[in-house]
Amino acid sequence: MVGRRRKGSLGLHEQLARMKLAWPAFRNEIRHGCLQCSGVIRSLPVTAAYAVRMEYHESNMPTVYVDDPELRRRDNGERCPHLYGDNEPCLYWPPGREWSPQMSLALTIIPWLHEWLVFYEGWLVTGEWQGGGYHPTPGQTKVSSDRADEGT
Repeated sequence: MVGRRRKGSLGLHEQLARMKLAWPAFRNEIRHGCLQCSGVIRSLPVTAAYAVRMEYHESNMPTVYVDDPELRRRDNGERCPHLYGDNEPCLYWPPGREWSPQMSLALTIIPWLHEWLVFYEGWLVTGEWQGGGYHPTPGQTKVSSDRADEGT
């Protein structure tokens, strides 16, 4: 289902243009009413390069995935605390309204993903998540998180 465009929200074509401008190495296209962006990012020279993708249906929340390399658990089996599923980073807390369709994906979601990957790599080494924020519970989806009461 395609979301309705909210007043003041950036349309798919405007989001696409901003992605192409800010992230020209990414493959950015609109297919079947969905902005699809994919590319490789390396947050720091000492970190791994990650193949990532983002999907965005107008006026909905964007979904971001890390496709390669697979996000892994720590050696002791501990799962990363800031994930939806196995490869969907939790970049912001939907009930906190930290992101809205009025905001540029190119200037928020992709930079937040860069930052998230730095915190992820640090967590792999130390076991401490330094990125702060609300941690989804295992199995929680972004939709259920969006419906959660603030402060839970």
